[in-house]
Amino acid sequence: PTHLFRSERPGYQAFVDSIRDKPAIKRTLEADAALTQTLARHQSALADWWQLASNDFAELENAGNGGRKTPEIRRELIASLKEKLTPLAVLDEFKSAGLFVNWWQQIRYDIKTIVASGWHHSLIPDAYLIAAFFQKDADAIDALEAKIAEAQAELDEAVEAAVEVAAWEPETDEKATAAVLKKALKALIDDLDNATGASADKERTALKAQDKAIKAIETRIKDAKAKHKTQRAELAEKLELKRSGGEAFKAEQHTQIAQIAQRMSKLDANKLADLKQAAALAGDKEVLQARIARTDALLAAIGGQITDEQARRLILQKIDDLARAELTRYLNAEKRTLVASVDNLWDKYAVSSRLLEAARGETLKVLDGMLAGLGYVK
Repeated sequence: PTHLFRSERPGYQAFVDSIRDKPAIKRTLEADAALTQTLARHQSALADWWQLASNDFAELENAGNGGRKTPEIRRELIASLKEKLTPLAVLDEFKSAGLFVNWWQQIRYDIKTIVASGWHHSLIPDAYLIAAFFQKDADAIDALEAKIAEAQAELDEAVEAAVEVAAWEPETDEKATAAVLKKALKALIDDLDNATGASADKERTALKAQDKAIKAIETRIKDAKAKHKTQRAELAEKLELKRSGGEAFKAEQHTQIAQIAQRMSKLDANKLADLKQAAALAGDKEVLQARIARTDALLAAIGGQITDEQARRLILQKIDDLARAELTRYLNAEKRTLVASVDNLWDKYAVSSRLLEAARGETLKVLDGMLAGLGYVK
């Protein structure tokens, strides 16, 4: 390729001037349009294969109910994948088959679950559910985490500033932390309580300002972390409801309500102790009813429990992503082999040629010096 080699003379080529070391070989190859297009063709071929293969794969759901069996579907899928990839002349028949086998091995438990239980939500990683239904929630959590990180950086800067203002010197193994510096600042401020004069006022003001700055940032971090914890708990609750619905949770609450009703029916309205217990039980019942109402509202807000079709789509998406990742792994191995082969040419020829040229240059310098000494050249 012209971006790597140039013609020296008939039958001989040399590395182009831009290839000055082995890292340049890898950079040049990875930036090559032909290589990029080859990788893209493979991904496109896999996408075309999966568009049809996903329908065959989906038939696994009926494998236990008289439908086509897993071995038959597997044979068809591996044959069709080899037909797609082998003509591209990078992965031969055996590597294409190896790619399939590795992918199939990764999803073997998914296959067993699909055959036994259908498109069960347990096969869907949280990341896929979040991307499909709760990306806004996840983005809010990410944004809050970024704010916490920024505030933490501000706190570190405030602590550094406090070290200078307080002229703080650490003791053995002592580190400059917010807690340590607040303690040091307080001690200095207390020492200045009875001090008078402009200098003391100025120093006291600076120390209090630094102490206030550290505490303000700590408060922001504390509030943000509390909010972050709440948001993560809410997202976890939404994920659980999306997966399993609210029936099991509500049934548990209804059971407790029934138990409360049974206990209340045995109380005597004429006894003060029973009246107090009845009031407490009524309060417990209201809490349980509020939980049920909240669950219904939250379930409605998230669009209800995931449907079989939605679960099927996300599981197939995950399985497709795993196939793409396996193809990428195989292509990266081929790319490394390509780079290594050119690196080998560099080791054998380019470096040796450069060393010979350098040695020749040194020899000519010595010869010129000798000739000059003998008076043959000026």
